[in-house]
Amino acid sequence: MPSKTYNFDQIIDRHQTHSFKWDNVTYPQSLAMLPMPVADMDFPVADEILEALDRITAHGILGYSIVPESLKIAAQHKIERDYAWSISLDSQVWIPGIVPGITAACAALTNENEGIITAVPVYHPFHLVAGWVNCPLITFEMVKEGDRWTYDFEDFERGLQKGPKVFLLCNPHNPGGTVFNASEISRMVDLCAQYNVTIVSDEIHADLRIYPQSEHISIGRLEKQPIISFFATSKAFNTAGLGGAVAVIPDAAMRDKFTKASAGFFSMLSRHSIEVMLATYAHGEEWLAQLLPYLRANHDLLMDFVRVTPGLAMQPLEGTYLAWIEYDEAMLGDFQKKCFDAGLHVLRGEQFMGKNFVRLNFACPHSLVEKAIELMKTVISG
Repeated sequence: MPSKTYNFDQIIDRHQTHSFKWDNVTYPQSLAMLPMPVADMDFPVADEILEALDRITAHGILGYSIVPESLKIAAQHKIERDYAWSISLDSQVWIPGIVPGITAACAALTNENEGIITAVPVYHPFHLVAGWVNCPLITFEMVKEGDRWTYDFEDFERGLQKGPKVFLLCNPHNPGGTVFNASEISRMVDLCAQYNVTIVSDEIHADLRIYPQSEHISIGRLEKQPIISFFATSKAFNTAGLGGAVAVIPDAAMRDKFTKASAGFFSMLSRHSIEVMLATYAHGEEWLAQLLPYLRANHDLLMDFVRVTPGLAMQPLEGTYLAWIEYDEAMLGDFQKKCFDAGLHVLRGEQFMGKNFVRLNFACPHSLVEKAIELMKTVISG
């Protein structure tokens, strides 16, 4: 039996907490918005995480911190236990967040002639980073195969032939919800090895597998091609506002390039983020074990609605809590704007380089998913 049963049905008012999600300055004062855009959860975190924060507050000192060996060991054990990849302590570079880490990796490994390649649609920093570091962007398409999204591997190879230096992988995929399988991962590695392209892999959603049979395979464990893999506890355990992540870079020369590219840009990790990550590694599994079935029920509720609604379509997710919903523009018009005007904020697909889609975050109490469905029904009924 669990030591505590968490109540994910609890509604916690996040207004006037400087919440990026709930206190959005674009929301009209006349409308009570239901926000489902940015990827954080409306759930309280595990008790042990709150206790770690309380200990820091009680101590009363908030100075500079160093990354302790205990954190490196905890990450090493987690990656080996859950993702079957044995990494060394030396391969770890601790950073404030994955998006700045991706930016540093691209700055270190690309130039104005040799850029990056990534699949689209994709989490927007993956395509915006090309502009941030002034390098070319090459994209290739994701395609529906059965009831899931995967790569168009022929299109991928055509892109690789254009000479990029870095392949940006998002696994589990945001926004498509795919947890790439062993065959797909192996094919990515073989193609990148053939064209001498470094793999930069964002695996922040690795623990958010909606269905347990979707095994997360860290691409670095194949050990055939230079890689930089990013991990963080912040997404799965709802501590995104605190930051903290690790870049796993087995190759020493590449690790040195990454460190030099990030010098002067990255802040030290705070004591809060360090202690929260330690508490998460040590005690977070029980909370996560209760969370995942709850997210699965929200996912299935949303899928049931989409399946019977003309003009909407959605592939069932394997991972993440971010529904990628396609809409028929001829039938529904600008669905995202209509939802917004009705009081439901979902992200426009173009943000991810996907046309006629919206992304909806269902990591919230069931009652809010039900409310979102009712708002979408109102929009569709006109």
